[in-house]
Amino acid sequence: MQFSQETTDVMAAVRQAAGAAPAYLVGGAVRDALLGRTLHDLDFAVGGDAAAAAYALGARLGAPVVTLDEDRRVFRLALPRGRRTIDISPLEGTLEHDLRRRDFTVDAMAVDVSHTPPQILDPLGGQADVQARLVRATGEGVFGNDPVRLLRAVRIAAELGFAIEQGTAQAIRTQAHRLGTVSPERVRDEFFRTLAVPGAGENLRLLDRLGLLMMIVPEMEAARGCGQPKEHQWDVLEHTMEVVAAVERVLRQKGPPPEGTPWDEAWAAYFDEETSGGRTRATLLKLAALLHDVSKPETKTVEANGRIRFFGHPDTGAQRTEAILKRLRCSNLETRLAAAMVREHLRPGLLAREPEGPTRRAVHRFLRDAGDAAADTLFLSFADYMGARGPLMVAEDWGLYAAGIRAMLDQWRGRQEQILTPKLANGDDLMQALGMPPGPALAPLLEAIDEAQAAGEISIKDEAVALARKLAARGAQPPKGHKA
Repeated sequence: MQFSQETTDVMAAVRQAAGAAPAYLVGGAVRDALLGRTLHDLDFAVGGDAAAAAYALGARLGAPVVTLDEDRRVFRLALPRGRRTIDISPLEGTLEHDLRRRDFTVDAMAVDVSHTPPQILDPLGGQADVQARLVRATGEGVFGNDPVRLLRAVRIAAELGFAIEQGTAQAIRTQAHRLGTVSPERVRDEFFRTLAVPGAGENLRLLDRLGLLMMIVPEMEAARGCGQPKEHQWDVLEHTMEVVAAVERVLRQKGPPPEGTPWDEAWAAYFDEETSGGRTRATLLKLAALLHDVSKPETKTVEANGRIRFFGHPDTGAQRTEAILKRLRCSNLETRLAAAMVREHLRPGLLAREPEGPTRRAVHRFLRDAGDAAADTLFLSFADYMGARGPLMVAEDWGLYAAGIRAMLDQWRGRQEQILTPKLANGDDLMQALGMPPGPALAPLLEAIDEAQAAGEISIKDEAVALARKLAARGAQPPKGHKA
């Protein structure tokens, strides 16, 4: 086991700050060091006064100290330039007692920082489980003591590429109901972290097998076994899992990228944008993929000829999605983006299937209605197509579909540039040229100008004013699809 020079220096500083009291590096950092992974956050357990040790360490490293838990006396230091955090907590009883109260054996190892070279202390067999690539609970009371560990087991297994030990998996299934006692914020954080890890489709299936997924999103249970038209390879639940996996292919996170889907540094940066709390657009897109058909079961009808329909499921699904994200205490931005993706997810496919391709006017209306979720929805559309047909997908049909979605993404990029340029005409221009008073009558004229500009029909102010005059003379109405 090797530590970087920076980590070695921190360990030496902790030893000096603790003085004569014992000090140990504990938790995931020991596991990650054994795996050769980069260490970011370090946890130390110290004997004696943890507060004194934390402030002494902060003085040595030039890092501020924050109290994380007043009752348990846990303190955090953030090193300069945000490179990593260091947590200092008091040793609870003996070292072995301290380690046994932790959740999983791979996180229940310690390094005595007073020894050189570092000495691993491993009373629960964590090293063997690291070698076997297993996540194993440290004892029977692990999940009862803190039920969020039910989700954490899956998240750690996903991040490390480990399996969950059989007895631990059975304990999770038996106690999955305990997740209902965990605060929504903690459930949200573990769930999003699990979605963020490449392989989210399989991770969702694991959550489902363990009885956890429906504790988080009970609305999805009705999707199990819900049949779909012959164009679909899978039922609604399995389809959503496949769409999540396809999102990762489209976003270049896992698996071969689908032919014809766009990607460059700008798209990578776009989907790496933070939505809230360190969560990204990419992870939110995976959640929207899971929920995009959440209302298919409740809107399903079967006609006399056997045809299956799901009338209104995007709008109903958007309402369900909004309720789900609010329940998980997601941010207003995340809730709005996810609901918009679900509400608009069918429109790109309908536009892409137009015989002559989507018109610029129709795409403009979609982009307007989808707002700042428009590009995300277009990427979701790629994945939805893949997750519907699976092995039945025909290369020629996919090529035409992908070309239509790419054209819409190109128009979206042009729209972003247009947003940054001055409008061809504003309300003052129209009031002056047409002698109109201020008021709501200007709105449909301005929207018509924007739509005509997006379609490439006008490009200068005089043309914009002429269009507005023509529309005003015949009593302008909002463009088709406009939401007043």
